[in-house]
Parts: sequence; structure tokens; C-alpha cells
Amino acid sequence: MPRPPRAIVVMMACFLECPLLRAQPEFEQTLGDIETVSIATGRPQSIQTAPSVASVITAEDIRNTGARDLVDILRLVPGFYIGQTANAAAPVLAVRGFTSAFNQTTLLMIDGVPQNELVLGDRFMALGKIPLDSIDRVEVIRGPGSALYGADAYSAVVNIITRREIPEQNQGVLSGGSHDTRNARLLAGQRWGETKVVGALEYEETDGYAPCVEADQQSRLDALLGTEASLAPGPANTHRQAFGALVNFTGPQTTLGLRASAWRDLGTGIGIAAALDPVGQSESTLVEGTFQWRDQREAWTLNSTVNSRFLNFQADQWHFFPPGAFGRFPEGVIYNAEFDERFLRWNGTLGYAGVADHDWTFGVGAEWGEAELQAESRNYTLVNGIPLPIGPVQDTTQAPDTGSPTFSRNLWFAYLQDEWRLHPDWTFTWGLRYDHYSDFGDTVNPRAALVWNARHDLTVKWLYGRGFRAPTPLERQPRQIPALQANPALQPEQVDAIEWALDYHPRLDLQTRLNLFYHETDQQIRYQNDGGPTFRPENVGQQTGRGLEWEGAWDLTPHTRLSGYYAYQKNTDETTGADAGYTPRHQAWVQWQSRLYPWLFTVQARYVGARDRVAEDPRPPPDTYALLDVYTRYAFSKHLEASLDIRNLFDVEVEDAGVGTAFPGDIPLPGRTFYFSLIGRF
Repeated sequence: MPRPPRAIVVMMACFLECPLLRAQPEFEQTLGDIETVSIATGRPQSIQTAPSVASVITAEDIRNTGARDLVDILRLVPGFYIGQTANAAAPVLAVRGFTSAFNQTTLLMIDGVPQNELVLGDRFMALGKIPLDSIDRVEVIRGPGSALYGADAYSAVVNIITRREIPEQNQGVLSGGSHDTRNARLLAGQRWGETKVVGALEYEETDGYAPCVEADQQSRLDALLGTEASLAPGPANTHRQAFGALVNFTGPQTTLGLRASAWRDLGTGIGIAAALDPVGQSESTLVEGTFQWRDQREAWTLNSTVNSRFLNFQADQWHFFPPGAFGRFPEGVIYNAEFDERFLRWNGTLGYAGVADHDWTFGVGAEWGEAELQAESRNYTLVNGIPLPIGPVQDTTQAPDTGSPTFSRNLWFAYLQDEWRLHPDWTFTWGLRYDHYSDFGDTVNPRAALVWNARHDLTVKWLYGRGFRAPTPLERQPRQIPALQANPALQPEQVDAIEWALDYHPRLDLQTRLNLFYHETDQQIRYQNDGGPTFRPENVGQQTGRGLEWEGAWDLTPHTRLSGYYAYQKNTDETTGADAGYTPRHQAWVQWQSRLYPWLFTVQARYVGARDRVAEDPRPPPDTYALLDVYTRYAFSKHLEASLDIRNLFDVEVEDAGVGTAFPGDIPLPGRTFYFSLIGRF
């Protein structure tokens, strides 16, 4: 990779030495400040002593790195690798060697409420578009968290905490850049008596980067069947429009949060079945409301949350396979559908600190979820997983051979946790959670953690936790969908993990953290394929893994910070003896940030190391790569700023490893891109 020109380095050094520029505002949060998290136990506590390996990304971090969405934010977390699927070029979260097509091994929450789409378990469909400026902070724990959070807190838990405090100034942002991308955002707040009202809006539309795909799933089928139907080489279908709105009404004891999200003209990426589809698109509309009540009386703390969510999803002219596929479909294998999904959740927690040296937490809750197919039409039926034509596209909503048009799942749970201060410097935390599902039964998940404050600047942790990934209703309940055959006997997969963590702050301007981990899985869900176009989920996998994550930050001056991380993981598929595949063995990230008012400079370098293929994939491993991003912002006044974000500065050719063997190639990632923003405050 080319080195940056010497002139750039000299220019940065000159900026650093300029006395006028140095005498400007410092970082809002210094490394000596006590950073708190709530995600580790459900109550605020120092990140140094929290019984977990946790990270916090603040609104200041988001603003000063040029992050545009949750994917950019999570790239700042050690051990997180974000790839892409062929389907709609959607993000794939790979943490500590675990990954799944719809991110079912990572729990995403908004203000403590899980965000999971019922039928597929798709995290990002349920999340929708969150206005970037509505995010106050993002808290992350790496490792299992099912003892507190239940299903899918498997490899990590991410909690997006939204703004409840009125901003000092209202803010509007207009942005645009590569791939004909346009974005507008608004953040505003006001006090109504004792109630604080904070709201944010965001709209975005883009053509997407539309990478050229040299070969797709249909290319493989053409080679097997002697057909010539594939549209490859050709561009992916990556255009989209998105809208998000969120408002919080916060009183002395209550918060009402309302949000809405809409995706329109959402392209199918490389294709729903990994075959290029330039025609198909989808749209979704999400509406969610959350009411939270809290009360504290002497030694008692009470919290209650009620959440309701409605999601409408429509698939329009999806071409699973293109015209000419299988020599039988002159118009392609076509699918249209619309379904509605409803969720109702309630949970309550009771905290008690009336026993000396103990903080008890007891929680109970329930969830009711239902999805109903409102309309469906297609021009095929499935026989042994092979699409066969049934004539022109026709209504199959109530067709007897396509499966039930409704999916439902109910859940109730209870958990207990105790934080026991054995000694002023020693705390032992343990917990246990029981979940009962209406479709597959029960799970029990424990946790334990011992935290030692060895010195004022050194903390040592020993951690154990269990997590589980619940099978989705679509994986268990038959429904005629190409490439997926349901398995009614599918059970949850489980992971047990142990960790050792070290938190060291030798000076107020220097901090470093190190953690080592080991985990084992049981009944891991794997998609089995006999060489045809259909995959069936089975509890056949077993995986062991180990690794480490190191992170550090150093305030070189009151206005300049150097930070970074290194992550290593080695996971073995015990059923084959080969590497579990996909997740990079080594990752590294370095950030240099300087506040030279009225300028801000952020330079980030990211290295992605070797990524093995799964055992059944004969392709050579994808190349390693390193990318450099630059973000700069200039303040004309307190009311007007402009920023420029350049990604992949040296225009490095990069490919993301395609998951599995259904898609024969890898997924090209964007080259150099530019993004300009104008920020106004009023």
C-alpha cells in the first residue's frame, strides 16, 4: 500500500506546533474521567469494575470520526468485523469467530429493548433507520450475555442509548457524496414543564456503490445444467431510500420513546439467492413505542418497560433466479410478498440493596410475537428443493403446499443477579436466567464474574458466561422459499465462554485494556447443502475458539489523541478440524485525532488479516488488506461547520469474503469515496 506523501506528514507536524492552534478547547472527555456503563449489570457503574468486557462509543466519538451509521460505529469496537452478505449487500457482524446471515449471534437493542425481526431474526430489518443524531452513546459487551439479556446475546450485546437531554443548540445537517448519495438530518429539543422533549429526523437516498459481480449462483447452475441464464458479469442492485424519526418525552420518573423507520426502493444487492437481480426491490415500514417507568425508594429500585412494535415488509418482483434459469423459467423465478409483524414486550426489574455488601436484581418479562403473510404470489413450486414452474405469477397466499401463512412465538423469562462485595477490593457477581419459548422449550443460562481492584490504576477480572442463539420460526416452520428448507426439530445453539481481563491506567493521559477468551459451542446451527440450491439448518456444528483483544488510548497533548486496538481469534470447526472460516484471524485499527480549532482532523487506518474459508470451500483465501480514512471538519463559527470524509484514501481494491459456497466469488467493496457535510446550529 502506498505511503502518505511526506508533505502531509510535515503539514500535520506544523499544525501541532502552532501555538495559536494549540490554545483551543480540549476533548470533552479525558482519559482520566471515570467512564460508566449500564449494560454489564443493568445499572450504571465504572467500566473498569464492570463484570464484563465492555466498550462505550459516545456521541462525541461518533461526531469526530465521521461515522454515518451503526456499522461505522461498531467498527470502532475491538474484535468486531463487519462484512457483507450477497443479499442486499446487508452488513454481517462477525465477533470472535461467530457469524450468521442475519446476525442472530449478536443482540442489538435500543434503550434496552431487543431489536429482532421475528421470522428471520434479521437484526438490521428490525432496527430500521435510526437517526444518527438521536444516539447519545452505544454500549457494547463482548462475549455471552444471555444470563441477563436472553436469546441471541451470544457473541456480543449492543445497546443503542438514545438522547434524553435537550441539546444546547438545535442542529441541521445536509450531506452528499459518492454514488449519488444525499442525506439530511435534524436534531431539536425543548422543555415542556417538567418534561424534556428531544427528537431527531434523518433521510437518505443513494444509488449505492453497485460493485461489478464476475460470477454468481446462477453461474454455478449454468455450469451444472448447460444453461446460459446468469447476468454476471454485471452490477449489483444497491440503490435505496431510508427515513428515520425518533422522539423521547422524559419526565422525572417516566420516558416515552416513539420512533418510525421506512426503507423504500431497497435493492436486492447481488440477489436474494446470490443470483444477480436488477429488477427486484423491497420496502419496509416500522413503528415502535416504548414506555419506561422507574422509581427508587431507600434500598429499593423499580423499573418497568412496555414496548410495542409493528413492521410491514414488502418484496416486489424478487427474481430468485434470472430469466432462463433451469431451462424452465423464461421470465425468471419470481416472488412477491407482503407480511405484517407485531411484537408486544413487557419486563420489570426489582433491585434491592438492603443487605450489606449485596446488590440484588430480580427480573421477569414476557414477549408476544406474530407475523402474518398478507399476500404472496409466485411462478414456481418447490419439489425436493428444486423450483418447478407453475405457469405465470399467481396468488399462493393460501396455497396448501406452501405452508402456514402465519408465524408466532411467545416467551416468558425470569432472572436473578447478585453483586456481592466480598472485600473492598473484591466483587463477585453471579446470575441465572430461565427462558421458556412456546415453540422449542426451555433454556437456562448462568454467569459469574470476579473483579479485583488490585490497585487504584489496575483492575483484574475473571469471567464466565453462557449464551444461546434461538432458531428462528422460518428455520423451524416449513414455507416454500428457494434456498431454505425448514427443520421443525431445530434446537437452540449454545456457547460457554471464559475470559480474563486486565484494565490498566498508569497515568491520567494513558489507558490500556487486555482480555483473553476461550469458548466452546454445542448444537451449533449450520446450513447443510448437498450440492443443490437448497440449504437446511441442522444442529450439527461444534466450535472451539480462543483469542485476545487489546486496546489503548494516549492523550499526546490536551488536543491530540492516539488510540487503537488489536484483535486476534482462532476458531476451529470441531466437526471438520478446519478453521471455522470467514472472520479475520488478525485485526488492527489505529486512530490519530487532533483538535486544532477551528479544525478537527481524524485519520484512521484499519488492517484486516487472513480469513480462512470454511472446510467445504475449495477457493483460495481472500487477500488481506489495509485501508486509510481521513475525516476533517472546519468551524466557521459556533453556528456553522463543514466536514469532508474520505474513505479508502488510496483507492485500494478490496473484496469481502463471500459467506459459504453458494456465491462463487467474493464481494467487491467500495474504492475511494468522498462525503461532504454542512452543519448548522440554531
